[in-house]
Amino acid sequence: MTTDSSETDSYNPGQPTDATVDSCVHLLPASFAQDRERIARSDATFRSIFTDSRAKIVQREDLLSSMEGAGVDISVCTGFGWTDPGVARESNDYNLESARLNPDRIVAFCSVNPLWGDDAVIEVRRCYEAGARGIGELHPDTQGILEADLAVLAPVLDTARELGMPVLIHASEPVGHGYPGKGTVTPELLMALVTAYPNNKFIFSHFGGGLPFYGLMPEVNLALKNVYFDSAAFPFLYRPQVFDVAARAVGIEKILFASDYPLVTQDRALDEFAQSGLRPDQSRLIRGANAAKLLNL
Repeated sequence: MTTDSSETDSYNPGQPTDATVDSCVHLLPASFAQDRERIARSDATFRSIFTDSRAKIVQREDLLSSMEGAGVDISVCTGFGWTDPGVARESNDYNLESARLNPDRIVAFCSVNPLWGDDAVIEVRRCYEAGARGIGELHPDTQGILEADLAVLAPVLDTARELGMPVLIHASEPVGHGYPGKGTVTPELLMALVTAYPNNKFIFSHFGGGLPFYGLMPEVNLALKNVYFDSAAFPFLYRPQVFDVAARAVGIEKILFASDYPLVTQDRALDEFAQSGLRPDQSRLIRGANAAKLLNL
């Protein structure tokens, strides 16, 4: 199956790039691995994902080695939806340091809990001034966002819009198998968010929990004008043809390749992406050009 619609064929992302960009990987300081129990007591999101000692925690040296082996040119290091400000700051600092030491290879995002209000805005601005290109990942389940009025997100989302920072949000499939950290951030909830904040740029992880498939509905497609979807952990969720199907539904320019490393190795993600059935020019867009344009790489 190949994507051959006129809308897809006419899309031009600007300056072409053959770079491979992994738009969602996760690094954590070594101290997080060495003292899991302490971090888990402090932060609910860490506790939901990393309590099991088998859950992988890697540092930038591991990532750079992975990139070299897999042929990834640039990795976007995102955080998690932290619930403890101290944990968030330590994680953000590590991502920022990693990007500063490897400016041609690593791009940093920063993560906050929007419910922190002014403190969250201060942290976003601090990270932006230090080089962060986006905000996220956010985990609405553990961060309490699902129970909050969407209006309380305005300080952080208004700041993101002002600074031109896309906001990456974890998303969940309303059907299918369960897994640690899956959560309940389903397409219906994501639609409410984009309807409330139509001028923000969002990236919905894990193919938005299936939200792109509703892009064939005209009103949904219109609402998603500023929304992108990454493929994080897709080998655990979908067959490789998901790239073609999602591109047909919402436009190929909206799809970003992501591995979710170290949950999925970068070489495995790229190997399975190569089975998507896309033409080389289409593959180039998803594999790197779309992210390069979105993040001004």
